[in-house]
Amino acid sequence: MWKALRFGILALFFLVVLVLPTSAKKGKGGGPALPPRITAEQAQEAVKAALPRLRAGKAWVKEGKWGDKKLEVALLLEDKVVGRLRLNPVSGDILPKGFKPQERQTTISPDQARAVVSQALPLLQVGAARLAKNGNWKLELTWKGSAVADITVNGQDGTILTDWKAAKDLERWGK
Repeated sequence: MWKALRFGILALFFLVVLVLPTSAKKGKGGGPALPPRITAEQAQEAVKAALPRLRAGKAWVKEGKWGDKKLEVALLLEDKVVGRLRLNPVSGDILPKGFKPQERQTTISPDQARAVVSQALPLLQVGAARLAKNGNWKLELTWKGSAVADITVNGQDGTILTDWKAAKDLERWGK
């Protein structure tokens, strides 16, 4: 009898701890918390207006789990980090978003990386807009036909938002 009672309590414990939290996540809904007040076209215009004021910030090298190097340069707008560009740490080429090189060495200095990004900034264009989870707009920055960075625009007032992940990486890895 005690074994059956212990088994029942254990089964109830696993049900509460493991099964119920996953079923609760399914009913969260996928829409934004606030519907945007500005349109995608207005968000694109905000980013187009900000492009001439973008500048290259500090460059940093991150090291991955298996020793792979990632060379990144912050994109600054009025001294706030609004995005980042990733470069090949060996050749210095700007990489498309999502491409992760498997280089284990860095031959490009941070100053060279900043120079490459500074030369590419006038050639950046505003790409497609998509709605983020929180009602903000994410816009792609394209270079030579491929998406190389994202810029986030506030869906309520059209201001360009700080990229907190890039800012945190800059704080941690930037020297």
